[in-house]
Amino acid sequence: MESDRSGQTPGARRGRPRSFDVDTAAEAALRTLWAKGYEASSVGDLVTATGLSMSSLYSAFGSKRGVLEAALTLYDRNRDDLLAPLERGNEGLEDLRRFLEALRQSVSEPGIPGCFMVNTSTEVAPHDSGIAARTSRYRDRVYAGITAALNRAVASGELPPGDVQDRARILQAGSYGALVVARAGDTAEARTIIDALMRMFATQG
Repeated sequence: MESDRSGQTPGARRGRPRSFDVDTAAEAALRTLWAKGYEASSVGDLVTATGLSMSSLYSAFGSKRGVLEAALTLYDRNRDDLLAPLERGNEGLEDLRRFLEALRQSVSEPGIPGCFMVNTSTEVAPHDSGIAARTSRYRDRVYAGITAALNRAVASGELPPGDVQDRARILQAGSYGALVVARAGDTAEARTIIDALMRMFATQG
């Protein structure tokens, strides 16, 4: 029997092709994990959310933890619109203002349970070193982006020379604090924290 171009005979191909998109399934799982939390989300919840059979879910992701890893990867990629202007923008304080305004809008949306990466860092990372490494990389990315924007603000004269690292830590900690408060359900206080950060940096220079 002749082989195909892959070198396999037609009957030797492994299994059947997937009839679903893995990213679509990961997106559905992300919404469930984000809303309910990892521990509170059962495998049955993920099966229902993705519309996959349990065997297809395990075939695609390997385990419940594998679903979480895929959801974190997708979430990180989806945050490019928020973080890329900080990392590679052309402005300083205006890039920071837009970043904070985007956070303010996100905590104001009904049903938004904070930041998925922050939530996972407090729920799962303390007892899972692999997940801790993922959330730490995201935290480092946010810090680096804020630092880059602050450096641009100093270079353009919008901010006086000073300890950019301290300013970045304050902004990062305040932003994370607002997201944790939003997760707890107090969106008004979350907005108040973000507004305070915006005022603090708008009045410098």
